[in-house]
Amino acid sequence: CRASTDQLCPFANPQDCLIFVLPPKGRGRSHGWLLSRSCTSYLRPRPGAHTHPNAVVFLVAMEGEKPLGRFKAANMWINDTKFGKFFCLGERKSSVATEMRAGLVTFLTMAYILAVNAQILTDSGGPCTINDCTVPGTLGCNFDPTDVGYTNCLARTKKSLITATAASSCIGTFFMGAGGNLPIGVAPGMGLNAYFAYNVVGFHGSGNVSYKTALAAIFVEGWIFILLAVTGARGKLIQMVPRSVMLATSAGIGLFLAHIGLQSSEGLGVIQFDGATLVTLGGCPVKDQAHMYTLTEEAASQVCNVTAAEAVGATIPNIGNASSAMHCMRGRMESATMWLGISGFLIIALAMRQRVRGAMLVGILWVTFISWIPGSAVSYLGEGASIPGGEDRMDYFKNVVAAPDASFTAGKLDFGGLKQGEAWLALITFLYVDFLDATGTLFSMANFVNLYVPGFIRPDKTWDRSVFAFSADGGAIVVSALLGSSPCTAFIESASGIREGGRTGLTAITTSFLFFIALFFTPILASIPPYAVGPALITVGALMLGNVVKIRWDLVSEAVPAFVTIALMPLTYSIAYGFIGGIVTYILLNGAGWVLDWITLKNIPYISRIIGPSEILLDRAEGAGKNVYAHDASSGGTLAHEGQIDTRKHTNLETESTGDESDDKPVKPSSV
Repeated sequence: CRASTDQLCPFANPQDCLIFVLPPKGRGRSHGWLLSRSCTSYLRPRPGAHTHPNAVVFLVAMEGEKPLGRFKAANMWINDTKFGKFFCLGERKSSVATEMRAGLVTFLTMAYILAVNAQILTDSGGPCTINDCTVPGTLGCNFDPTDVGYTNCLARTKKSLITATAASSCIGTFFMGAGGNLPIGVAPGMGLNAYFAYNVVGFHGSGNVSYKTALAAIFVEGWIFILLAVTGARGKLIQMVPRSVMLATSAGIGLFLAHIGLQSSEGLGVIQFDGATLVTLGGCPVKDQAHMYTLTEEAASQVCNVTAAEAVGATIPNIGNASSAMHCMRGRMESATMWLGISGFLIIALAMRQRVRGAMLVGILWVTFISWIPGSAVSYLGEGASIPGGEDRMDYFKNVVAAPDASFTAGKLDFGGLKQGEAWLALITFLYVDFLDATGTLFSMANFVNLYVPGFIRPDKTWDRSVFAFSADGGAIVVSALLGSSPCTAFIESASGIREGGRTGLTAITTSFLFFIALFFTPILASIPPYAVGPALITVGALMLGNVVKIRWDLVSEAVPAFVTIALMPLTYSIAYGFIGGIVTYILLNGAGWVLDWITLKNIPYISRIIGPSEILLDRAEGAGKNVYAHDASSGGTLAHEGQIDTRKHTNLETESTGDESDDKPVKPSSV
């Protein structure tokens, strides 16, 4: 029994219903069991007790004779309490146990952000300057990897940013769960952190905006986010977006997730960079990979200029910084870690096929535990690790527990730097990219919930507590800026928890609690390898493609914008760019179409006189119940409803009469 009698009974008075449970087959029972009002026990009825003529009898198949266990009974009892009703557990057909399991899966798929975000932001140099070098004030010392002073400063920055990432994720996710009641995690967004580190602040502070000024811009952006949510601007944006683009956004995010899961930096490494085709088949061992470099025309002429390189204190040869993208020189599909990740993917898929609860959790833990065994070809820790940096990870892993400390990056905001034009440019860029990215992701995750809880999203594209949900990531952005991190956003990895059964904010609160635990156990959680998370991301990406069947692919005006949205998200590595591309395509295509339709409709009598006494049908209907215009030159224009016009008799082609007026005979078109 998964529901109370009140939920099963369609009438206002539950006494009008009797729930009659059939016994298991082959038991030889003469009668069944009558459910009690609490739905936690079965009452043996007297023969004929359920035969009241005005009662509605529900026959429910029963798998066993035992009453509900204490665990299930406790879950159902919680659903009926004020706590359960606040989170809508019964309404969304969930339970505390399911939500906690989903929260754990969401956390494990998001845990990679602890180490990855800290590493990316550390490349900006953080609060470190040339004054932190061994010889303070030495020009170029921040680019010298052998400078002990600056290197130590970067190490302190990274540890502080791990804490800042966990703390901002914990607070933002709690806001989302408690306020928005959505199973969505919030954390510093990938892409935005790279833009912050490499475009705004620059590698080791080489950009036009300082680290402290960039944090001040993010702080202001967070308050603008909250203002837009409270005034309803974000909700209005969703209502304005065409249905086809919104459905395509979910599918595009699914492909984006799969694209991430197939890469080496956050996934299996099946696809890698190629200079000619951009992406290609990868899966080669580390020894067969080569770094890629990006050089301007001017920089290329200085690559072999040893004198120029020594003048600026750069390493020799003077080729700049290596990209994180790797290229396979040989040995494709020979990486042991890739095959371990593929085994995790198959385990997840097989477990889901067999309806095993916690399927994604099983796959992630399978790969993680094997990767922690040192000395093997798939080791993530220790000397000879499959990914460089294994010794440092092992030293950090051995700490097990680490006291959280974000003091080195917290509170480093400089509002005086906002006077620069570059700072405002960064603020505007952060705002529009994060706004579209977070808004699209948030609605897509809500739409994913709607697949399992029909009616969750109302026809006006809103849901309960949507204003609080839209405000949650704005509050998280403010917190992340205060702690020294890049902007937070709703995480698309939350779809893994939704697939695991998460339906309410309890999933997010569970994830938030685990991020709080992560503040003290970052050495362990930061050691989950990317090829353990990749299988879950690919699986979720496949599941999120389900929305494409709801798109009207037979209508060009709907299909083309939807396709542009889906294609651009993974190929531009940005949800915002795909969202913008779909909206712009929809406006241009349909706007031009509406103008042409208006011109055509206005000139129908003139066109009809030229063609002759044939009938013209302009079928502009996009679905059943739409009006179509049918014009007959001999009788004048008439407006008829679709379904009232026999389209076999309305064609823009001249027809030749055969003398037989039967509708069953084919009509032969003339040269017209």
